[in-house]
Amino acid sequence: MLASIIIFLYKNYNPLDSILFPKCPFKTATGLLCPGCGSQRAIHNVLNMNILGAIKENLLLVLAVPYIILNLVFTSIKQPSETQLKWRRRLFGEKAIRIVFSIIIIYWVGRNLV
Repeated sequence: MLASIIIFLYKNYNPLDSILFPKCPFKTATGLLCPGCGSQRAIHNVLNMNILGAIKENLLLVLAVPYIILNLVFTSIKQPSETQLKWRRRLFGEKAIRIVFSIIIIYWVGRNLV
């Protein structure tokens, strides 16, 4: 129920024009973009089928959505096979976490240099 309300709000209200959505405290304090800046607007754009607009707002979020969905699929499998477990460890294990963390840091620095 709560998810439905959140989806409704993000689809029907643009975070750029609405006081319902919080502003980024990091950007407010520093003037710099954090890795999450633009995520609310990107979600709004995705829900309204404006993928290009979402990419312009936050490329990292758009690229992360399939990865997050895949994780949800893997974790919802009650008795995964050995192959599924192998892929789960490969895609979401310790090494993968380090890679994802590195990508986030590179994105964070890069989006403030451009």
